[in-house]
Amino acid sequence: MKPVTPLVVLVLGGAAERRGCPAAESPLGRAVRPNLDRLAAKGRVFSVRLCESDAEAATAAPVLRILGIDPRGVATARASYVACGRAPPLGDGECYVSADFVTVFRDLLADGEPGPFRPAETQLLLQAAREPLARAGFRIHAGDDSHHIAVAPRAFVDPGVPPPERIAGKPLAAFEPQLEPHALAHKLSKEALDGHEVNEVRRDLGENGADMLWLWGPGGAAQLPDLPGALRARASAVGQDAVFKGVCRAAGVPVRETPPRDPTPVADEVARALETDAICFVYSRRGIRDALARDLGLRAQGLAALDEMLVGPVARRAEAKGARLLVLADVARDTRTGAPLSDAVPALLVGPGVPAISPRPFTEEAAEAAGDPLEPGHGLLAYVRSL
Repeated sequence: MKPVTPLVVLVLGGAAERRGCPAAESPLGRAVRPNLDRLAAKGRVFSVRLCESDAEAATAAPVLRILGIDPRGVATARASYVACGRAPPLGDGECYVSADFVTVFRDLLADGEPGPFRPAETQLLLQAAREPLARAGFRIHAGDDSHHIAVAPRAFVDPGVPPPERIAGKPLAAFEPQLEPHALAHKLSKEALDGHEVNEVRRDLGENGADMLWLWGPGGAAQLPDLPGALRARASAVGQDAVFKGVCRAAGVPVRETPPRDPTPVADEVARALETDAICFVYSRRGIRDALARDLGLRAQGLAALDEMLVGPVARRAEAKGARLLVLADVARDTRTGAPLSDAVPALLVGPGVPAISPRPFTEEAAEAAGDPLEPGHGLLAYVRSL
């Protein structure tokens, strides 16, 4: 039996546009990213399809597939995984509901991904919303940053309410719940948070606030197979994304905690993981807020910062440990709105036993030129470990 080569899987949330997006129109193409360029020059760039539909792109399915889990037959609601380790077990007839901070301006959903929020800010905002939402039948529990969880009777929750990232810039009234308890919960959360002093201070600092909790996407309890057992390999994870951490916990993958606003310690945590683990999953969600802002220059700057502060240090730790490195985006984004799409995303594999094949840059355009995307996406992990 050949020795197992360690693997680091680095997911850059919000990095990709639609499949084949020209480099000149893509943050990946516009960003100054010497580390990604260096890796691409000696590795293999290709594409992988992590979603079967645009609707699935707004669920936990892409994260499940990155971890090698087939989403069919398991919970895919993001709420199911944000709840892992955060919310109590469900009672009869109850469900988990995503409860996301959003920014509202003149009755438009102005920002579906505000933040980051400091822990003290989150605590005060949730405390203000907890009692009013309880009157509508929704019990709030803290998640991470903008993404929290509610528990409510399933009969109170309108499953047709879309995720906030799909309605940014649109009137809230067009997407309000059709069930009275759900609509009341939205109304009460806005009354509780809209003029909160935390939001007033954030506005004074030029930061978007949490003007209400957008409740959407009901789901049941998450039950996943034990991933390390299925892989016959020790694994761990590093990242601040609430869904990613929940999927890892549900699959038996320990999550290594790092400071939420500082990517610097991540590389050191990866190095520690590789001392004992065969696989380390790393998820950076820093680019998601930039992706929803749809400012090409801002997104290119954000990716350049990630290249310097995260990609480079993680790559150096992986190389020092003789590990392979897989870099990929989570989901593609609509160029105009930032909404998640089912398009294939670019991936880059480099390391021992991975020869460079027609070296090309790590962009949507180059990944499409490499040929048909790898699918199904949940076969990606087995593919890169088999080479």
